[in-house]
Amino acid sequence: MVSHPLSRARPSRLTALQEQLIWALLGSGLSRDVLVQAMGELEQDRVSAGAERGERGDGESSEEGEMDFPPPIFRELEKFPPEEAAKLRVEVDRLLQEDPWHVAKMVKSYMQQHNLPQREVVESTGLNQSHLSQHLNKGTPMKNQKRAALYSWYVKKQCEISQQFTNAKHGLASLEEQGEDTKKGRRNRFKWGPASLQILFHAYERQKNPSKEEREGLVEECNRAECLQRGVSPSQLAGLGSNLVTEVRVYNWFANRRKEEAFRHKLALDTPFTNQSASSSNLNLPPSPEHGNTLTTFKQDKV
Repeated sequence: MVSHPLSRARPSRLTALQEQLIWALLGSGLSRDVLVQAMGELEQDRVSAGAERGERGDGESSEEGEMDFPPPIFRELEKFPPEEAAKLRVEVDRLLQEDPWHVAKMVKSYMQQHNLPQREVVESTGLNQSHLSQHLNKGTPMKNQKRAALYSWYVKKQCEISQQFTNAKHGLASLEEQGEDTKKGRRNRFKWGPASLQILFHAYERQKNPSKEEREGLVEECNRAECLQRGVSPSQLAGLGSNLVTEVRVYNWFANRRKEEAFRHKLALDTPFTNQSASSSNLNLPPSPEHGNTLTTFKQDKV
């Protein structure tokens, strides 16, 4: 009689929890034959799944899955002239051959340098924002198809921004001014960069309500800092596109800071009053049996 693999397993090889689980399965009416057969099938499924992941070669957990449809960025590249599109694809293929974590840090650094939000990447690539954030910040594995979408956005954005500053250098209108973003059905929203924010907060400490002339001076200072952050000459500030700092934006920034400060000041003044009101309300509550004598004495002292 051939014994089953399960019966040959020595108790010393199992933990107490494993033994309990096995006895619970057997106690539920499951026979040893069915249990051994199920274990073999599960093991076979696990090996098959591992081989499938190995063939894909990107090491990502299967729960992320493949993209169900081509991301928008692939369709955008199809609109490029054939020669230019071919160059972009060659660059994407080159990046795919490099270490994913190294490329992720490059992309993140470029996004920070140009104040590019993750929202823009998500809209163009169809990537999950949480997965994108984990990939850029922690190097979380990402499937080749998704990395190709991310890298396609990256190389396309590099070309666009480079072209913007080249146009600015020669006095030409940017793509945004030509209405390119409107054709796509979206416009890039303005986002304050860290270089500008540092200048504005220092200015706010000196003067909370600067004059128009002072605001215009801050505009020049901010745009100069934004250009230097991007490694271009301040004379090419028109290339900042939607990130160009204007006097109206500076005015609104100071107005919002004053409102926030006034709100915090009011909140600080209201807090002691709220605490005092709560204390008064507690004194007016009916005394509990345990504290009746104490409250009676307190009231007599007040008379």
